[in-house]
Amino acid sequence: MRGNHGFTLLEVLLATTVLGVVMAMLTLSLSVTLRAVEATERQEEVMLQAQTTLRLITEDLMATVSTSDIPFVGRNISIREQRADSLKFPSRAHLVLNPEKQRSGLAIIDYRVVEDGEDKRHLKLLRADTLALPGVSWKAESGHNEKEEPAFLLAEGLRAVQWKYFDRDGQEFDSWQQEQRTGTEEKNVVPAAVQCTLEFWLDPDKELSQTFTTKILVLAEAEDER
Repeated sequence: MRGNHGFTLLEVLLATTVLGVVMAMLTLSLSVTLRAVEATERQEEVMLQAQTTLRLITEDLMATVSTSDIPFVGRNISIREQRADSLKFPSRAHLVLNPEKQRSGLAIIDYRVVEDGEDKRHLKLLRADTLALPGVSWKAESGHNEKEEPAFLLAEGLRAVQWKYFDRDGQEFDSWQQEQRTGTEEKNVVPAAVQCTLEFWLDPDKELSQTFTTKILVLAEAEDER
């Protein structure tokens, strides 16, 4: 009668090696799956932000008003060698969140870009919506010295924000200063179309980003037609 005997050291080492390989493969597969899920979630988040932001920008620009008190001004600005343009213009797209305490009317819409305090590679797009007071003029030459109105966060995780402007002849501009075009017969000149490009980070460490662009026709209503 043969007695019972255990595993040899070689068999134990072989089994341990096989188990280690299997566990490593499972860990790698799970890691890849998790990264794919995170990437998909990030893309969905970016897509939702882009759709919401560009829809609001479109509504604001389509409600542009041509007025001598509030010029249409777009500035070409860079932050850390990335485009971070600003845009300020009169619009009838004033957001009324509380009808009992707020009123509708002509507003000064101000889009500006700031750095993310937690990660300087990321930019934030802010939107200020200030009800314009009758008879009060805002002049573009005051530039960055003017008092900035409170703004709310519209989009974050951005790599760049770029605006382009087109006149009625189709000529493209990187900035728009209404005062520079007073030589025409028109009293107030706004661009015929505005293109907005938002570039969102997907993975800043890998330099991966996604870009969204929309072009809006500006059918500006004259001040005396309001």
